[in-house]
Amino acid sequence: MTDIESFWSRAIIKARINPLEVVTGPDRESVLTPPAWSLDDETVTAALESKSTVLTSLETDHEDLPRVGALSILLWEDGTPAALLRTTDVSVYGPDELDGRAEVGDWAALRDSVSKGSRVVVERFRVIADNS
Repeated sequence: MTDIESFWSRAIIKARINPLEVVTGPDRESVLTPPAWSLDDETVTAALESKSTVLTSLETDHEDLPRVGALSILLWEDGTPAALLRTTDVSVYGPDELDGRAEVGDWAALRDSVSKGSRVVVERFRVIADNS
C-alpha cells in the first residue's frame, strides 16, 4: 500500500466520508482514491494552519471544470500526504476581475502568463482531514 493509499484509508474515517459504510456498504466516494497533487511546503503549511487554500489556473488547463464537493489529496513537496481537501467553490473570471484581490491564492504568480481574452479558474478548498 502506498503512502497515499494509507493516508486515504485513515482520512475517510477521520473526515467521516461514509460513516454508514458498515450498514450500507462502501459508496463511490469512499472507495476511489481521489487525485493527489503537491504544492510548495510553505503553501501547504499555510493551508493546514488556515484549514483552507485557494488556487488559480487558466481555464484552458482544464478539460472539464473542477466540481464543487470533489475530494483531493494535498501533498507536501516530497510527495508525502498532508491533507484531504474538499472543493468548496469554483469560479471563472477574466484577469481584470482578479487584479487587486489579495485573497485569490497564487494569482500573482499566474498573472504574467495570462494572455488577453483568457479566463482564470479560481478553486477554493477546505481541509477536512490532515495527516496528523
